[in-house]
Amino acid sequence: MIAYSAQTLCSVRLVNLEKDTTKELRMLRYTVEEAFEPKRRRGTVLLLSTIIFVGSIAGLYAIPPTYTDSNLTVRVAIIDSGININQELETRVVASRSFVNTSFGYLTTDNTTTDSRPGGVTHGTYIASIIASEAPDAAIVNAKVVDSNDIATHTAVIEAIRWVVLEENCSVINLSLGIFPTYNDSIGDAVRWAFNQGVSIVAAAGNNGHNGIAGSSVESPAIYPEAIAVAAVDESNSPYSFSAIGPLRDRIMKPDISARGDFHTNGKTVLGTSFAAPVVAAGVARIITHCLANGWTWTPGMIKAAVMIGASKLPYEEWQVGAGLFDLKTSQLYIDFSQKEEGLPLLFAITPTESPFSFERFFVNHTSRIHVSIFASSNATFSLNYRGVAEKWIRGPSYVHLNQSGNFHFDVRVESPNAVEDFQASISVTSSGYLELKIELDFEAIVALREVAFDISHTSWSIDSSYGQFRKLYRILTTVGIAVDELRYPDNISLEVLSLYDAVFVLDPCAWEISVNGLSYDKIQLFSYTPQELASYSSYYENGGNLLLVGLTNSSINQNQANELFSLFNITLNNDSIPVITIVVNGVSSTELITDMIQHPITDNIDSFDYNGCSLNYSGNSYEIAWKNVTFQDENGTLYSERRTLVVGLENINGGRLIATGSNYFLDNWALSHLYRSEHDLIFVLQSVYWLLRYLEN
Repeated sequence: MIAYSAQTLCSVRLVNLEKDTTKELRMLRYTVEEAFEPKRRRGTVLLLSTIIFVGSIAGLYAIPPTYTDSNLTVRVAIIDSGININQELETRVVASRSFVNTSFGYLTTDNTTTDSRPGGVTHGTYIASIIASEAPDAAIVNAKVVDSNDIATHTAVIEAIRWVVLEENCSVINLSLGIFPTYNDSIGDAVRWAFNQGVSIVAAAGNNGHNGIAGSSVESPAIYPEAIAVAAVDESNSPYSFSAIGPLRDRIMKPDISARGDFHTNGKTVLGTSFAAPVVAAGVARIITHCLANGWTWTPGMIKAAVMIGASKLPYEEWQVGAGLFDLKTSQLYIDFSQKEEGLPLLFAITPTESPFSFERFFVNHTSRIHVSIFASSNATFSLNYRGVAEKWIRGPSYVHLNQSGNFHFDVRVESPNAVEDFQASISVTSSGYLELKIELDFEAIVALREVAFDISHTSWSIDSSYGQFRKLYRILTTVGIAVDELRYPDNISLEVLSLYDAVFVLDPCAWEISVNGLSYDKIQLFSYTPQELASYSSYYENGGNLLLVGLTNSSINQNQANELFSLFNITLNNDSIPVITIVVNGVSSTELITDMIQHPITDNIDSFDYNGCSLNYSGNSYEIAWKNVTFQDENGTLYSERRTLVVGLENINGGRLIATGSNYFLDNWALSHLYRSEHDLIFVLQSVYWLLRYLEN
């Protein structure tokens, strides 16, 4: 089962790191009187049961049927906590069913379809009220999947999606719930299936934005291209601090659109992307009604394109607010004036429309890859034409074919011995019958003083990238002239590739993942090191390359597999936790303040740094740089004190340098934004990088 957990902003949560296996599917709401920030995650998982995997459900893109009741033209499904039928809703809710049943994995059965009030909030009723108000011609279908204990199961969500499509003929589905992306996500398969049946899916982007500190934080099912991912903005059209941001780990753009994320009722205000999603879902219903009234057909690809190209631009980047603020009237105007093909309006949208992002930096003689998503009315082939002063530095396809949803990428590589400034280029995207759209590039490329690779080849966590929890580290390094590439796949790990870099940062190696396995979720090992990969790391170091090895506790990574790499250098990760207990306050985890260090170039002028992870063993030529004296009690009540090593150094005669640690906390966005205990994390990180790279020695 999956918990819809809510924490108050002033609450304190105790977590034993070795037992912290929470992986939650939550309702994406944020209440003023009882506000919460979902807790931070580092790949911890819950062994879930009672899941039905919907695998690769294929089908032709279809137009959903229309309805005979002229007053309620389009059906909108609300898959949520149920709905309390009041006077406003009694003529609007046309079908209801509860999926809170032991056969779907719940502890008890609740056949009522009224709101289960998870966390004391009538979440589903609020969603219904928004849709009823914003879309007066929409019928509402109530699919209850959340019980009174804030619990929903994947099985229930999937079965609800199939029910509202196959039996209730819904054209729109609102999903104001989410879970961090998982391997083999069965809900994603259900979303793709619904899209292929001709249904528009609108999903809340998520409430884990943490004021941008979290980096990439859009949740499932909003991460899928078939879903319209909705971010939340306030009355001044500024993003709420909790609203999830993108891009995704591979630079795919999310969210897609923004809408007001607040709902006021009976003197109470609730906030969340939960309440932004139904604004867009209602707008989608009205767009469909508009098409039907004019005798036009529609597809979910066309709907998504209309939503995005009609958006009002906001003074924020697309990875923050998507295409902009949802603007129903403008979207309808685009439909009205578009060319029609057999009654289908021809529209398409692209994202991103501008590059690079504000936190990105291009370097000469380095390749930067830009991913572009396209959403269109139907099957279409789009031509790409590259123009501008910087055209010669861009390599990409000349055309792309898609069926409503697709993507392509192009590479920017400036070959020059010197820095270049004020480079502009554009990519025009055209297809017969469609309006022309453009991607604009305006950038400079500087000379890299050093070159570093973030090695995320053996972790699939969505937060492990320069767009996620290491975004601040990326930004700091590139600001001081250090180029950063990412090694995302195991086949990147060869001596030839590693030797391109002055240093390689191996981040969270062999991270655990969860996967659907029949009727259960299993904690699985996706990654292990091959003999060839291990030989590449070893040869790279022996040839004078520099390594930063960053491990974690065994609850987060498979230490046995990670130690295959660490042990090459006579270092191993221990199966312990420092601190033993983690306290999470306002979404920020507690750390151990480390003050015991040797005199070393990486520890100069610092009094402390933050740590949350495991200790290490070392031997041979490795040496201890930092440690913690840990006090513990045996079964007889006797107190002991033991010295635990936390940071290890190593050097070889060929100039290779290595730092190994059991924590990534002093490297992440929170540490480098001074949100933990120490004020010296940034200095510690920079001095570690400078020492590895000999950055200041010459």
